Amino acid sequence: MAALSLTTYSQNQKRQDMIKEKVKTGIPGLDEMLDGGLIPGRPYVVSGTSGTGKSTVAMHFLLEGAQRGENVLYVCVDEPPNEVRANMSQYGWDLDKVYVFDGTMDIMSYDKTPVRDVSTERKVVTAREVSDSIRKTSEKGPVDMSINTLQELLKQEMRNRKYSRVVIDSVTSLRRFYIKTSEEYSTLASFFRVLSDLGVTTLATVHQAEIYKPDAEAHMSRGEIRLHKWFDGRGLVRGVTIEKYRGSSHDQKMRPLKITATGIEVKTEGPKEGSKAAKTKEPEPKAVIEKPSEEKQVALAESAGHPAVAEPPASSPKEEAKPPPPRKDSPPSECIPDEPDPPPPGGEQ
Repeated sequence: MAALSLTTYSQNQKRQDMIKEKVKTGIPGLDEMLDGGLIPGRPYVVSGTSGTGKSTVAMHFLLEGAQRGENVLYVCVDEPPNEVRANMSQYGWDLDKVYVFDGTMDIMSYDKTPVRDVSTERKVVTAREVSDSIRKTSEKGPVDMSINTLQELLKQEMRNRKYSRVVIDSVTSLRRFYIKTSEEYSTLASFFRVLSDLGVTTLATVHQAEIYKPDAEAHMSRGEIRLHKWFDGRGLVRGVTIEKYRGSSHDQKMRPLKITATGIEVKTEGPKEGSKAAKTKEPEPKAVIEKPSEEKQVALAESAGHPAVAEPPASSPKEEAKPPPPRKDSPPSECIPDEPDPPPPGGEQ
């Protein structure tokens, strides 16, 4: 029994140590679903259909690291950096400490011009340095933006500035526009391997079609956070699930998600039994239902068209009828003998 208790204690201590080392997403409810956060140094996927909040969750993740003094990088593939900054400004967030790389596609050119590497033409800057207008395509022609050049750029940036968190928004666009179909899966596997080798915690956004189809990105990642939205009688409803999380326990249920004026909120159940929060939580007050007074009962009856019949007042315990006191010449009740049994048939014995 003692050996079993020691083993249980060791397992619990190991889990607590892992939770302390985990990377917070910046969304408390989501961190609770992830049993404390993300295991550092691994690539993860945030998936969902259009408008589910994938980019917002990703920016939460980066801002959490920036507030902790970490170097964080946002790789824009779907939208130019100036639009991303404008979109995120609605939440009142300060993005000045977030580094940004513009990985959007140039305007196509059909002239026979030499291909130039994107890393020689574009640089990583902070969000504060991003221009308010969209980047112009160079007069020299479009640059070679591919998943291979992005890999080399990330390697170079990790040597110059050690990043702890990186967001790729989105890997879906990388796969569709920058990878040859015949090399799709092998190239993605190589890309995720590079992210793991760099030791950076990565969130890659993945767009899903309305009819779900498993993606290679979700399969190759170490965990998938899936965002949902649908319509019911109340209107638009949002939710979040943890589809997989290698190396850690996680919440198995769908939890409500809201996009508010300050960002993403995920609501989970209250503290578990036995936890410190559960022990210190004050009991919720119970609803008190008061019985209407006699005057109110009469008024209600008259308004309903019924004759007003007042309910007889309930007698209090003090006013209950009491038995008459025993006579002075009679013995106490406990002393009165029982009546004799009737004689048996056939006379007295």
